[in-house]
Amino acid sequence: MKYTQLRSFHAVAKVGSFTGAAKELNVSQPTISEQVRMLEATYGIEVFNRAQRNINLTTTGRSLFEITQRLFGVVGEAETFLRAAGDYGAGHLRVSSVLPFFIVDMITKFRELHPKVKISVTSGNSAATLKSLLAYESDVGVLADHDSDRRLHTCIYDSHSIVAIVSHDHPWADRERIYLSDLAGHPMVLREVGSNTRRAFEAAAALVGMTPDVIMEIESGEAVREAVAKGHGIGVCGELALPYDPRLKVLRFVDVDMRINRYLACLQERRNELLVDAFFKVAGSAA
Repeated sequence: MKYTQLRSFHAVAKVGSFTGAAKELNVSQPTISEQVRMLEATYGIEVFNRAQRNINLTTTGRSLFEITQRLFGVVGEAETFLRAAGDYGAGHLRVSSVLPFFIVDMITKFRELHPKVKISVTSGNSAATLKSLLAYESDVGVLADHDSDRRLHTCIYDSHSIVAIVSHDHPWADRERIYLSDLAGHPMVLREVGSNTRRAFEAAAALVGMTPDVIMEIESGEAVREAVAKGHGIGVCGELALPYDPRLKVLRFVDVDMRINRYLACLQERRNELLVDAFFKVAGSAA
Protein backbone atom coordinates (compact mmCIF):
# COMPACT_ATOMS: atom_id res chain seq x y z
CA MET A 1 0.00 0.00 0.00
CA LYS A 2 1.33 3.42 -0.94
CA TYR A 3 0.49 6.73 0.70
CA THR A 4 -0.16 8.31 -2.71
CA GLN A 5 -2.77 5.65 -3.49
CA LEU A 6 -4.65 6.35 -0.29
CA ARG A 7 -4.33 10.08 -0.86
CA SER A 8 -5.82 9.75 -4.35
CA PHE A 9 -8.65 7.54 -3.11
CA HIS A 10 -9.41 9.94 -0.28
CA ALA A 11 -9.50 12.95 -2.60
CA VAL A 12 -11.89 11.23 -5.06
CA ALA A 13 -14.16 10.06 -2.23
CA LYS A 14 -14.23 13.53 -0.69
CA VAL A 15 -14.95 15.60 -3.82
CA GLY A 16 -16.93 12.96 -5.69
CA SER A 17 -14.99 12.91 -8.97
CA PHE A 18 -11.60 12.00 -10.42
CA THR A 19 -11.37 15.37 -12.15
CA GLY A 20 -12.01 17.27 -8.94
CA ALA A 21 -9.50 15.12 -7.06
CA ALA A 22 -6.84 15.82 -9.70
CA LYS A 23 -7.40 19.57 -9.31
CA GLU A 24 -7.26 19.35 -5.53
CA LEU A 25 -3.99 17.40 -5.54
CA ASN A 26 -2.55 19.29 -8.52
CA VAL A 27 -1.84 16.14 -10.53
CA SER A 28 -3.25 14.76 -13.78
CA GLN A 29 -6.51 12.82 -13.85
CA PRO A 30 -4.83 9.72 -15.37
CA THR A 31 -2.45 9.72 -12.40
CA ILE A 32 -5.36 9.74 -9.95
CA SER A 33 -7.15 6.98 -11.88
CA GLU A 34 -4.02 4.80 -12.02
CA GLN A 35 -3.30 5.17 -8.30
CA VAL A 36 -6.85 4.17 -7.40
CA ARG A 37 -6.72 1.27 -9.87
CA MET A 38 -3.47 0.00 -8.33
CA LEU A 39 -4.97 0.21 -4.84
CA GLU A 40 -7.92 -1.90 -5.94
CA ALA A 41 -5.74 -4.36 -7.84
CA THR A 42 -3.30 -4.85 -4.98
CA TYR A 43 -6.02 -5.89 -2.53
CA GLY A 44 -8.60 -7.33 -4.93
CA ILE A 45 -11.29 -4.84 -3.95
CA GLU A 46 -13.53 -2.21 -5.50
CA VAL A 47 -13.79 1.14 -3.74
CA PHE A 48 -15.95 2.95 -6.32
CA ASN A 49 -19.02 1.83 -8.23
CA ARG A 50 -18.23 2.90 -11.77
CA ALA A 51 -21.34 1.34 -13.34
CA GLN A 52 -23.22 4.56 -12.79
CA ARG A 53 -22.47 7.97 -14.22
CA ASN A 54 -21.74 9.40 -10.80
CA ILE A 55 -18.87 8.16 -8.66
CA ASN A 56 -20.31 6.27 -5.70
CA LEU A 57 -18.46 4.51 -2.91
CA THR A 58 -18.94 0.78 -2.51
CA THR A 59 -19.45 -0.66 0.97
CA THR A 60 -15.70 -1.33 1.13
CA GLY A 61 -15.02 2.18 -0.11
CA ARG A 62 -17.22 3.76 2.57
CA SER A 63 -15.42 1.84 5.30
CA LEU A 64 -12.03 2.82 3.88
CA PHE A 65 -13.11 6.47 3.63
CA GLU A 66 -13.94 6.50 7.34
CA ILE A 67 -10.36 5.36 8.01
CA THR A 68 -8.73 7.84 5.61
CA GLN A 69 -10.71 10.70 7.14
CA ARG A 70 -9.03 9.93 10.45
CA LEU A 71 -5.68 9.37 8.75
CA PHE A 72 -5.60 12.65 6.88
CA GLY A 73 -7.02 14.45 9.89
CA VAL A 74 -3.90 13.34 11.78
CA VAL A 75 -1.72 14.38 8.83
CA GLY A 76 -3.29 17.83 8.99
CA GLU A 77 -2.71 17.93 12.74
CA ALA A 78 0.97 17.07 12.22
CA GLU A 79 1.35 19.79 9.61
CA THR A 80 -0.26 22.39 11.88
CA PHE A 81 1.96 21.32 14.76
CA LEU A 82 5.13 21.50 12.72
CA ARG A 83 4.31 24.96 11.42
CA ALA A 84 3.45 26.21 14.87
CA ALA A 85 6.26 24.46 16.77
CA GLY A 86 8.99 26.89 15.78
CA ASP A 87 6.79 29.97 15.75
CA TYR A 88 3.76 29.59 18.00
CA GLY A 89 0.74 31.14 16.43
CA ALA A 90 1.59 30.33 12.82
CA GLY A 91 -0.64 27.95 10.93
CA HIS A 92 -4.18 27.73 9.61
CA LEU A 93 -7.31 27.42 11.76
CA ARG A 94 -10.59 26.43 10.10
CA VAL A 95 -13.76 27.49 11.90
CA SER A 96 -17.31 26.50 11.00
CA SER A 97 -20.14 28.37 12.70
CA VAL A 98 -23.87 28.92 12.80
CA LEU A 99 -24.42 32.65 12.19
CA PRO A 100 -20.72 33.53 11.72
CA PHE A 101 -21.20 37.14 12.81
CA PHE A 102 -21.61 35.76 16.34
CA ILE A 103 -17.91 34.84 16.50
CA VAL A 104 -16.32 37.98 15.09
CA ASP A 105 -15.40 39.21 18.58
CA MET A 106 -13.91 35.82 19.44
CA ILE A 107 -11.82 35.78 16.26
CA THR A 108 -10.71 39.37 16.88
CA LYS A 109 -9.40 38.44 20.33
CA PHE A 110 -7.72 35.32 18.93
CA ARG A 111 -5.91 37.27 16.21
CA GLU A 112 -4.69 39.84 18.71
CA LEU A 113 -2.83 37.00 20.45
CA HIS A 114 -1.91 35.02 17.32
CA PRO A 115 -1.71 37.46 14.41
CA LYS A 116 0.16 35.05 12.12
CA VAL A 117 -2.63 32.49 12.09
CA LYS A 118 -4.64 32.25 8.89
CA ILE A 119 -8.33 31.80 9.74
CA SER A 120 -10.98 30.40 7.41
CA VAL A 121 -14.63 30.71 8.45
CA THR A 122 -17.49 28.77 6.87
CA SER A 123 -21.16 28.95 7.79
CA GLY A 124 -24.00 26.47 8.01
CA ASN A 125 -26.57 25.12 10.43
CA SER A 126 -25.56 22.90 13.35
CA ALA A 127 -25.90 19.72 11.29
CA ALA A 128 -23.56 21.07 8.60
CA THR A 129 -21.08 22.26 11.20
CA LEU A 130 -21.07 18.85 12.89
CA LYS A 131 -20.55 17.12 9.55
CA SER A 132 -17.61 19.42 8.81
CA LEU A 133 -15.98 18.59 12.15
CA LEU A 134 -16.42 14.85 11.72
CA ALA A 135 -14.95 15.01 8.20
CA TYR A 136 -11.88 16.90 9.50
CA GLU A 137 -12.83 19.81 7.24
CA SER A 138 -13.06 22.16 10.24
CA ASP A 139 -10.86 22.35 13.32
CA VAL A 140 -13.41 23.99 15.61
CA GLY A 141 -17.11 24.65 15.25
CA VAL A 142 -19.79 26.76 16.86
CA LEU A 143 -23.06 24.84 17.25
CA ALA A 144 -26.48 25.72 18.57
CA ASP A 145 -28.25 23.24 20.86
CA HIS A 146 -27.54 19.72 19.69
CA ASP A 147 -27.83 16.11 20.78
CA SER A 148 -25.02 14.82 22.97
CA ASP A 149 -22.20 13.27 20.92
CA ARG A 150 -19.32 11.40 22.57
CA ARG A 151 -17.07 12.20 19.62
CA LEU A 152 -17.12 15.88 20.52
CA HIS A 153 -15.57 18.03 23.18
CA THR A 154 -17.92 20.97 23.79
CA CYS A 155 -18.37 23.90 26.11
CA ILE A 156 -21.17 26.45 26.31
CA TYR A 157 -20.04 29.74 24.83
CA ASP A 158 -23.18 31.77 25.54
CA SER A 159 -26.94 31.61 25.90
CA HIS A 160 -29.75 33.91 24.76
CA SER A 161 -33.52 34.12 24.89
CA ILE A 162 -36.04 33.40 22.15
CA VAL A 163 -38.37 36.34 21.57
CA ALA A 164 -41.42 36.98 19.40
CA ILE A 165 -41.37 39.57 16.61
CA VAL A 166 -44.25 41.40 14.92
CA SER A 167 -44.42 44.08 12.24
CA HIS A 168 -44.45 47.73 13.37
CA ASP A 169 -48.11 48.09 12.35
CA HIS A 170 -49.29 44.86 14.01
CA PRO A 171 -52.02 45.27 16.69
CA TRP A 172 -49.49 44.07 19.28
CA ALA A 173 -46.82 46.60 18.30
CA ASP A 174 -47.62 48.74 21.34
CA ARG A 175 -46.98 45.83 23.71
CA GLU A 176 -43.68 44.89 25.35
CA ARG A 177 -44.50 41.39 26.55
CA ILE A 178 -46.88 38.56 25.75
CA TYR A 179 -47.87 35.18 27.11
CA LEU A 180 -47.01 32.15 25.02
CA SER A 181 -50.70 31.20 24.97
CA ASP A 182 -51.49 34.57 23.35
CA LEU A 183 -50.14 33.16 20.08
CA ALA A 184 -52.96 30.60 19.79
CA GLY A 185 -54.94 31.17 16.59
CA HIS A 186 -52.56 33.78 15.20
CA PRO A 187 -50.71 33.10 11.91
CA MET A 188 -47.01 32.43 12.43
CA VAL A 189 -43.90 32.45 10.26
CA LEU A 190 -41.31 29.96 11.53
CA ARG A 191 -38.00 28.42 10.57
CA GLU A 192 -38.00 24.97 9.02
CA VAL A 193 -38.78 21.88 11.08
CA GLY A 194 -35.58 20.79 12.81
CA SER A 195 -34.15 24.25 13.39
CA ASN A 196 -33.08 24.78 16.99
CA THR A 197 -35.20 27.90 17.41
CA ARG A 198 -38.33 26.16 16.21
CA ARG A 199 -37.61 23.05 18.24
CA ALA A 200 -37.30 25.06 21.47
CA PHE A 201 -40.40 27.11 20.66
CA GLU A 202 -42.60 24.12 19.82
CA ALA A 203 -41.46 22.24 22.93
CA ALA A 204 -42.49 25.19 25.11
CA ALA A 205 -45.78 25.56 23.22
CA ALA A 206 -46.59 21.88 23.77
CA LEU A 207 -46.14 22.30 27.52
CA VAL A 208 -48.89 24.92 27.64
CA GLY A 209 -51.12 23.05 25.18
CA MET A 210 -50.77 25.59 22.38
CA THR A 211 -50.49 24.46 18.76
CA PRO A 212 -48.93 27.18 16.56
CA ASP A 213 -50.81 28.13 13.39
CA VAL A 214 -47.84 27.96 11.01
CA ILE A 215 -48.74 29.56 7.69
CA MET A 216 -45.21 29.84 6.35
CA GLU A 217 -41.92 27.93 6.85
CA ILE A 218 -38.63 29.45 5.71
CA GLU A 219 -35.08 28.05 5.89
CA SER A 220 -33.53 31.39 6.78
CA GLY A 221 -33.72 33.61 9.82
CA GLU A 222 -33.31 36.68 7.62
CA ALA A 223 -36.24 35.62 5.44
CA VAL A 224 -38.41 34.98 8.51
CA ARG A 225 -37.77 38.53 9.67
CA GLU A 226 -38.55 39.89 6.22
CA ALA A 227 -41.83 37.96 6.04
CA VAL A 228 -42.84 39.22 9.48
CA ALA A 229 -41.98 42.79 8.51
CA LYS A 230 -44.25 42.41 5.47
CA GLY A 231 -47.13 41.39 7.72
CA HIS A 232 -47.37 37.67 6.95
CA GLY A 233 -47.49 36.64 10.58
CA ILE A 234 -45.74 36.51 13.95
CA GLY A 235 -42.23 35.09 14.17
CA VAL A 236 -39.84 33.90 16.84
CA CYS A 237 -36.06 34.15 16.82
CA GLY A 238 -33.02 34.19 19.05
CA GLU A 239 -32.53 37.64 20.54
CA LEU A 240 -28.85 37.86 19.61
CA ALA A 241 -29.66 36.96 16.00
CA LEU A 242 -31.99 39.94 15.70
CA PRO A 243 -30.39 43.04 14.16
CA TYR A 244 -32.08 46.41 14.62
CA ASP A 245 -34.94 46.82 12.17
CA PRO A 246 -37.44 49.69 12.61
CA ARG A 247 -40.06 47.61 10.81
CA LEU A 248 -40.12 45.06 13.64
CA LYS A 249 -41.20 45.10 17.29
CA VAL A 250 -39.69 42.65 19.77
CA LEU A 251 -42.02 41.03 22.31
CA ARG A 252 -40.61 39.11 25.26
CA PHE A 253 -42.45 36.20 26.83
CA VAL A 254 -43.82 36.65 30.35
CA ASP A 255 -44.41 33.04 31.30
CA VAL A 256 -41.57 31.04 29.70
CA ASP A 257 -37.83 31.34 29.33
CA MET A 258 -36.96 29.73 26.00
CA ARG A 259 -33.24 29.84 25.37
CA ILE A 260 -30.73 28.88 22.72
CA ASN A 261 -27.28 27.84 23.82
CA ARG A 262 -24.23 28.10 21.60
CA TYR A 263 -21.37 25.66 22.02
CA LEU A 264 -17.76 25.71 20.97
CA ALA A 265 -16.90 22.21 19.72
CA CYS A 266 -14.07 20.10 18.37
CA LEU A 267 -13.38 16.41 18.04
CA GLN A 268 -12.34 14.83 21.34
CA GLU A 269 -9.14 13.54 19.75
CA ARG A 270 -8.18 17.06 18.58
CA ARG A 271 -8.85 18.92 21.83
CA ASN A 272 -5.15 19.31 22.68
CA GLU A 273 -3.95 20.50 19.28
CA LEU A 274 -2.07 23.77 19.67
CA LEU A 275 -4.38 26.07 17.70
CA VAL A 276 -7.58 24.36 18.79
CA ASP A 277 -6.55 24.65 22.44
CA ALA A 278 -5.59 28.29 21.92
CA PHE A 279 -8.98 29.07 20.38
CA PHE A 280 -10.83 27.40 23.27
CA LYS A 281 -8.83 29.44 25.76
CA VAL A 282 -9.64 32.67 23.95
CA ALA A 283 -13.32 31.71 23.76
CA GLY A 284 -13.31 30.96 27.48
CA SER A 285 -11.91 34.39 28.29
CA ALA A 286 -14.36 36.08 25.92
CA ALA A 287 -17.49 34.29 27.16
